[in-house]
Amino acid sequence: MSAYQRVIIIGAGYAGVMAANRLAGSKSLAGQVQVTVVNPQAEFIERIRLHEVAAGSRESAAVPMASLLNPAAAVVVGTAARIDPHARLVQFADGRDPLAYDRLVYAVGSASATAEAGPEGYGVQSAKEAARLRSRLEQLEAGAVVTVVGGGLTGIETAAEIAERHPRLRVRLVSEGGIGADLSTSGRRELQRTLRALGVELLENTKVENSDRSQLTTSSGARLESDCTVWTAGFSTPDLARVSGLPTDPDGRLLVDETLSVPEFPEIFGAGDAVRPPDSVAAHLRMACAVAMPMGAHAADNIIARLEQHAPQAFSSGFMARCISLGRTAGLIQFVHADDRPRPLAIGRRSGAFVKEQVCRLALRWMRDELRRSGSYSWPKGPRAAQSQLAEAR
Repeated sequence: MSAYQRVIIIGAGYAGVMAANRLAGSKSLAGQVQVTVVNPQAEFIERIRLHEVAAGSRESAAVPMASLLNPAAAVVVGTAARIDPHARLVQFADGRDPLAYDRLVYAVGSASATAEAGPEGYGVQSAKEAARLRSRLEQLEAGAVVTVVGGGLTGIETAAEIAERHPRLRVRLVSEGGIGADLSTSGRRELQRTLRALGVELLENTKVENSDRSQLTTSSGARLESDCTVWTAGFSTPDLARVSGLPTDPDGRLLVDETLSVPEFPEIFGAGDAVRPPDSVAAHLRMACAVAMPMGAHAADNIIARLEQHAPQAFSSGFMARCISLGRTAGLIQFVHADDRPRPLAIGRRSGAFVKEQVCRLALRWMRDELRRSGSYSWPKGPRAAQSQLAEAR
């Protein structure tokens, strides 16, 4: 290995910060790497808290970057406009001088597809979106209809939070499939009971085709009034990989191999929502900080392995539970298999809310622990690894 390696990490979300801390604090690479994090804002945003900010339950989801990021890592506040994988340069949208790299971690994250809800649609996937929605909710008169489109975890949490915080409003949750259909029988029953107790109208198996300022049109032709439409269905990713000539899937996510590196450019690794590993290691994975942090840590581990002339390892990550907030006083913890299939057991109500809050706090704690001691963070392995371990135990 050469005496000095420049590692650039694009994105300072859960994946990017975890990767930066793991690399910057690595004892085996002490004095041999320079880690630079490129991010559009100077603060870390707790995306798992943004629905709380939007509803007005929490003032801000911003966390000082200095409290999470290893001080040995430099922070460049700016937006990467293009990666030149041949010259190994990161170019910026504002025209500033590009940054050169020897290794790169692509961790740019994702955003909600609010464009599908029309120009009057709202989202909760960024601090700006959450603040905009919060302002709108505060302006609505009693009896106004708020429609949350998307029955996934983000939509469920957003609908519950708004209904609890703004009981004067009528909150509707619209899902293309069943709401909580991928939970256990007891989990789905508890979820829907809590939502209805909060006054949320549940509209299942309904696809929204388009929307305007005051109404939505469904695939059946039905028209639904809506004074505020919150779009949580679907996602979008920054166009950075595509405009850089890197391999992407149809959604614009960077294509990587089982080790999380780009085969054509093995010095580039990917982690988080904007990355698509092969189904052999990722078919069961969903977008979540519980996936982003392991990916960030694993990308860092494989960069370290490459620099030390070791073979990179295939990524393996699995699940233990899905944690859903249902306002401030209720939650749902659905225990799952490593491949995310639900187990029979689910914990709801106040106990569920308590566990969910602890898990949210743990996400920050794990990054801070990694800041203090590189390599401290670990995670449950994927279904293939879990099955192998079970077979060995037998």
